[in-house]
Amino acid sequence: MLTMKRKGWLSTLAHGSHGKLLVVLFLCAAITSSYGQDNAAIMQQIEAMKKQIQLQQEQLNNLQKRLEQQQNATANGQQEGKAVAEKSSEGASDQPRMLLGKGIDGLAIKGDVRLRYEHINTDPEVGSDLRYKSRFRHRVRLGGIWTNPAENWEIALGLEAGSSDGTSANDSWNKSSVWESGDVYLDYAYVKHTFGDTGLSLTIGQQKNPWTCGMVNFDGDLRPTGATLAWNDDLFFANIGAYNIRGDNSVAGTGSSQDLANMYGGQLGVNWKDDDLKGVLALGFFAYDDNTSEYQMGSDDANYQIGMAYGELSGKIGDVTLKGFGELAMNFGADDDFSQGAAYGRAPVDLEDYSPEGNDLAWMLGLEAKFNRFKAKYAYARIEGDSVPWFVSDSDFGSGALCASRSVNVKGHIFGLTCDITKNFSIGGSLMLTDLIKPRDGGGSDGRLYQIDMNYKF
Repeated sequence: MLTMKRKGWLSTLAHGSHGKLLVVLFLCAAITSSYGQDNAAIMQQIEAMKKQIQLQQEQLNNLQKRLEQQQNATANGQQEGKAVAEKSSEGASDQPRMLLGKGIDGLAIKGDVRLRYEHINTDPEVGSDLRYKSRFRHRVRLGGIWTNPAENWEIALGLEAGSSDGTSANDSWNKSSVWESGDVYLDYAYVKHTFGDTGLSLTIGQQKNPWTCGMVNFDGDLRPTGATLAWNDDLFFANIGAYNIRGDNSVAGTGSSQDLANMYGGQLGVNWKDDDLKGVLALGFFAYDDNTSEYQMGSDDANYQIGMAYGELSGKIGDVTLKGFGELAMNFGADDDFSQGAAYGRAPVDLEDYSPEGNDLAWMLGLEAKFNRFKAKYAYARIEGDSVPWFVSDSDFGSGALCASRSVNVKGHIFGLTCDITKNFSIGGSLMLTDLIKPRDGGGSDGRLYQIDMNYKF
């Protein structure tokens, strides 16, 4: 009964406009009272999750900032490294790899190594004593030239593992002991100043041979010590100079005197070329003072006043390059009062059968042919006993003839053949067939000199 009454009451309230509102409020209150406790727990969990998400977001933001900082640092480092590398590369292209002292702008290093086998046969016409001589020799040269174009200076220094002889840079193997070490000597040491664009230069010191010449008057290894004033343009060239021959040594027959011995010389020449031909012609004169003959000969009567001429002409015939060359030297100071040809050391002649004034001429004629990697050479030379000073003449030409004073009082043939294996390395051989011009006591000797060379230049 009571239940039915309650339902009727609710039904009555629901049918009114206000009744509907009351019903809704009642239901919400009922729901709220039923689930209020669970909803509070959910809200606490949601708040906790929000805080955790915010914390994780802050951590992600910090990691992102660190990553961006690292990326920026790497990029900056790469740019700085690239800039340093570019700067270093630019610096390397502007500066030499070798750092030089102040006033030096460049250094050129060059040299050569030559190994030689040499055999000599000497066959005297009088007697049957056939003599043989064989040896291995080397010549090693290394030098540098320091340049300063701003001030037009050049400084050069070179060394050689060869000989102290002024006309030979060859060192014979084991001539004094088994497997000896050999010696190192000064090859050249000079300073050179160029006077602007005038073509004029001054060289002072021990220098490479400044004269255009062949083998008749000067050995190829000669390094004169003195001063050379040279001039050169496209066509003409000239040089004059003064050179010390001996010093700081006693002159023979003068006790303790130690005066200087000197040579004075000059040369004038022309050097021309066109499409087909090239040519050189040089005339020179060299005078040695009285002290020179006293040092070298023990008498001031042995005068050396040498006039010389040298010329060469070259051109091509097909694939072959031909060059003809010749040299002439005459001693205008030769005097019958004294003769180097009859008095020096291994005297080749008797005074009664020898006249210095009649043996004062030296000459050479030759031809050279070059084809591809091969070069062949032939020359004939006649160097009379008083024509050129024995102490500066070629050291090889007369070594095969018995009693020859270097290359004076000698005549003979020269053959040569060379092959360029590479640009810098070559193998060659030569043969010299020589004989005395004026033999002693009516007897002479034939000499044969064989040489095989391996040469590397750098």
